[in-house]
Amino acid sequence: METTPSPLNAYAKILDADLRNILKKAASGKPLSPSEHARVVARAAGCDDTVTTAKNVVELATLLGTSRRQITRWQKLSGAPQANANGTHDVVAWREFVRGRGLKSGKAVAEVDQSALKARKLLAEIEERELKVGIKKGEFVLLADVRRDWLTQVGKAIALLRAKFENELPPILSGQDAQGIREECARAIDEVCKVLHTGGGNTP
Repeated sequence: METTPSPLNAYAKILDADLRNILKKAASGKPLSPSEHARVVARAAGCDDTVTTAKNVVELATLLGTSRRQITRWQKLSGAPQANANGTHDVVAWREFVRGRGLKSGKAVAEVDQSALKARKLLAEIEERELKVGIKKGEFVLLADVRRDWLTQVGKAIALLRAKFENELPPILSGQDAQGIREECARAIDEVCKVLHTGGGNTP
């Protein structure tokens, strides 16, 4: 005898199908729309809705399945998410906080299912892909490259300063008064900075 699926099971199947379509779209390299990205963020947080921002504490309490009074108590806990400048609240951050602290709150304490895990994996993949695209566009640089270039520039600066202050300046400064020595030193530093700024590597 066939049984009629419950509305909740049907709803869960729709959500899973929707998430699978988003996964396929992301896997093909297509960018996600804001609403699709919101769906993934919400699902990764273990909730079945796509609301990621609550307008006020009352709405936040409703989305978390608790009371306004409970939210007020939780806000006093260490590490509790702070309200945004415009008075809204990050629902995803609150869901993570409630789950991480083991607080009791309807939806927030539900066990993470496979679709939520897939959503988290998708978010990580999206962030990695966006980072790679940003690197190709020159928006980001690798930390190793920054360290290498920094050490190179520091080496150049030291070499140029040594050349100036150990070799060139001593005979020039001989016999000059304090003001003259100060001006010559400032001029030497300016020349070193100019060489470094223009990318030159030879001693001026």
